[in-house]
Amino acid sequence: MKEKEEQFIKYAEPYQKYGPKIDLKVKHTVRVKELCREIAESLNLTEEEVELASLCGLLHDIGRFEQWKNYQTFDDLKSIDHGDLGEKILKENKRILSYTKKNQDTVLRAVKYHNKYKVPKTLSKKNQLFVNITRDADKIDILKLFCDRVIPISTKDSCISEDIYQAILNKQLILGKNTKTKADGVAIRLGFIFDLHFQKSYEIIQKEDYMNRLLNIALEDTQNEKLKKQIETIRPFINQYIEEMITC
Repeated sequence: MKEKEEQFIKYAEPYQKYGPKIDLKVKHTVRVKELCREIAESLNLTEEEVELASLCGLLHDIGRFEQWKNYQTFDDLKSIDHGDLGEKILKENKRILSYTKKNQDTVLRAVKYHNKYKVPKTLSKKNQLFVNITRDADKIDILKLFCDRVIPISTKDSCISEDIYQAILNKQLILGKNTKTKADGVAIRLGFIFDLHFQKSYEIIQKEDYMNRLLNIALEDTQNEKLKKQIETIRPFINQYIEEMITC
C-alpha cells in the first residue's frame, strides 16, 4: 500500500499549483484510506480485503483534482459529480487503475458510488461491502473537517427548515439540494449517521464526539431561539441513536 500511496501523491502533485485546497484534499484522502483500513479490520476481513478497502479509500476522491482544476469548486451541484468523474478518470488512466487488476470493478464501483445519496441494490455483495466501507470512511472524515473548522460552517440568523428537522427525527439522510438555510448545512452532516453501515463507524464518531462538537459549533454562531430549541431536542436523540447502533 505504501507504493500505491506514493503513486497517488505523485498523481496529485501537478495539481498543487491550483492552490491549497488540493493539499487539503490529499490529506483527506490519506485519512479516508486509513479509516477504510480500520473499518475493514474491524470486520475481520482478510489482509487482501483490508488492502482492497484501503485502495478504495485512496482512490475515492481521484475526481476532485480535475474538478477543482476545471471549476474551482468542490460543490458537485455547481460543477460535476466527482464520483462519476473519478470513475471516468480511472477508466481512462490505465496507469492509475493498474494499482489493481483482480479487483478493478470493485474499486470503480467504490469511487463512483461513494458520494451518491443511494447505492444501487443491483451491486454484487462484494462491491456493496467495499462501497459501504468507503462511504462510511468518507463521511467520518468530513465530520472531522467540520469539527476541526477546516471547513467553516455558519448557522447565523437561521434555524433548521421544518422538513429537514423532521427528516432528522425520522432518521433520514438529507439531500444537499433540499437545504434552504445555513443551519440546514449543519443538519446534512448530522444526517450522516443515518447512512452508516458498520459498528466501528459509530464507535469512531462517538469516540471523537463529532456530533456534539458539531452541535456546539452551531450554537456558538446563533442567537436564534428556535435553532437552540431544535438542537436541544436533536442532541439526546442523536446520541441515543449512536449508542443503540454500537450496542445492537
